[in-house]
Amino acid sequence: MSRHTVSYHETCETFICITCGRTVAPPLNGTHNRNHCPYCLSSRHVDLRPGDRRSGCKAAMEAIGVYVQANGEWSIIHRCTRCGILKLNRIGPDDSEHALIALAARPLTRLPFPLEILTAEGGNL
Repeated sequence: MSRHTVSYHETCETFICITCGRTVAPPLNGTHNRNHCPYCLSSRHVDLRPGDRRSGCKAAMEAIGVYVQANGEWSIIHRCTRCGILKLNRIGPDDSEHALIALAARPLTRLPFPLEILTAEGGNL
């Protein structure tokens, strides 16, 4: 085996969420890997490439948005709170629906202009 071979580490262990402090058990179904908290959707910057566990950063990864693929599958967009790297993580079968909808709706609750401007310009809501 080459010394440049990168091993893949399945994340099937229980962990404590770096952000909300809740205990996160391995998923019961739907995936063999757990890479974010199903309650608050945050993660930890542990990989350089998916599954390699080679990142020295180890900072919290904040869930900042969602990405919907052409096939309709959702992924969470995470940004590292230390180094700023962006990563996509597929949602899990037990992720909080409330947290996912709140994350998806966040841009609509933080408009860069007053909502009234839409009706003032002749638009109807």
